[in-house]
Amino acid sequence: MISGIEFTAKELKTIKEKVAVLYKDESGKPFILTEGQSQIFAAIYKKKANRIHIQAFTRYGKSETIAMAVLTRVMAYPEKWCIVAGNDDKAHIIMSHLIKHIFDNEGSRAKFIIESGESEERIRRYRNKDRINFKVEGDLLGEVFITTASGALGFGAPNVVCDESALISEKDYALVIRMIGEKTENTLIEVGNPWESDHFRKSFEDPNYAKIIIDYVQGIKEGRIKPAYVDEVRAHPFFDVLYECNFPKSDIMDEKGWVPLFTKDELDRAMIENATGFGINKLGVDVAGGGRNFSVIVQRRTNFAKKIHKSNNPDTMSLAETIIGLARDPIKERKYLIRPEDIFIDSIGIGKGLYDILSRNIPGVYGINVGSEPTDIQEKEKFVNLRAELYWKLRDWILQGGKLEKDDDWNQLLKIKYKVKLEGTKGKMQIISKEELAKQGIPSPDLADALALTFRTPDMAPVDEELLEQQRLHEEKPLDPFNPFGEL
Repeated sequence: MISGIEFTAKELKTIKEKVAVLYKDESGKPFILTEGQSQIFAAIYKKKANRIHIQAFTRYGKSETIAMAVLTRVMAYPEKWCIVAGNDDKAHIIMSHLIKHIFDNEGSRAKFIIESGESEERIRRYRNKDRINFKVEGDLLGEVFITTASGALGFGAPNVVCDESALISEKDYALVIRMIGEKTENTLIEVGNPWESDHFRKSFEDPNYAKIIIDYVQGIKEGRIKPAYVDEVRAHPFFDVLYECNFPKSDIMDEKGWVPLFTKDELDRAMIENATGFGINKLGVDVAGGGRNFSVIVQRRTNFAKKIHKSNNPDTMSLAETIIGLARDPIKERKYLIRPEDIFIDSIGIGKGLYDILSRNIPGVYGINVGSEPTDIQEKEKFVNLRAELYWKLRDWILQGGKLEKDDDWNQLLKIKYKVKLEGTKGKMQIISKEELAKQGIPSPDLADALALTFRTPDMAPVDEELLEQQRLHEEKPLDPFNPFGEL
């Protein structure tokens, strides 16, 4: 989607040709811009508008495109540009791309000013400069520098690129606006994904802003993303924000930007009177110390979950005995009705005592620290911690058909909320903490937490060891089809 700005076919063709001559991609070949990238480049390089709002689906290449456009601009005109972002790592992304492309051609390399004590090799290798200058004509210089939004006080620049603008707080954004001053011809370019943000939403809605919005549909047409990958990430957190370029629905968001994990309709559809569970058999245990909080045990099968214990009795031994009784086969002492590795306990804080007791009596129970890192590298890219990952898996399970035995306590799930948090250069999903809920007068979501713990491992059905042993014996000594019972 493009509005408030126009490009001719000849204009975009010239831009593509110019970039292919000046810059190289990672393989050293001419950098070929896609249609949308050409529009972003042209909007900045040709200063099509003084206020521009840019959104593109994640990993589209907008940061590198912006870097090349700003570099080309300051090589041609004695202008001052500032790249500002929510933190130092993010601010360095565009600058790093820009420095890389300085050395793609003799023109930019010759105009680039290497300060005393620096070397071209070091600059090319580390790309960690905060400020660079170019000799444009005579003593006139082109300049690019970076700063964080919170550190923008005292800086000024007539041209500002606000990267991941939505992740900058309203307080810090006010400092960014001060940078460009009161001159209406000064340029402000707001770039990012549409996370809920008052100022970023306003710039999207403001008719004075030109807008370039590139979603995954356009990305597929341009060959920047494959349909199979879109199908893969469709169930991931924030697909609407990261790939569809849609703001979260403001009518379901609170004043702090928290969005409910479930709607009332979604939860109501999940609750049923009873069901026959099948597949894996898991227990999730949330331990409380009495008072308003409860110790809860949730049993979850592959298709169905229910509350099987709730008590505000602070006696840890009593709770341990209940779990042991549920787990062990009363007839075959050495057999388990529920495998130890399928019993999940929050083993930090109050839960540590219970975990220690059970570890001695049922070796192999699964202790969990929900504040630890997500399970693998891919999940670390999406979630702030393990708690966020587990709750998102719970959400997927319910939306894909998982059922809950009807119980008013499941309404706790309606109090669980999520939002994005900027970590380093990425936005990651976080779940509202128990402490934040307590500040709002909301009791600890014991039942919801117990259910979430059961998603720490995949729902793999337990192996029937006796059957495997029989199969192994048969393979070693095949049955005689004429005398299958052997010697009688």
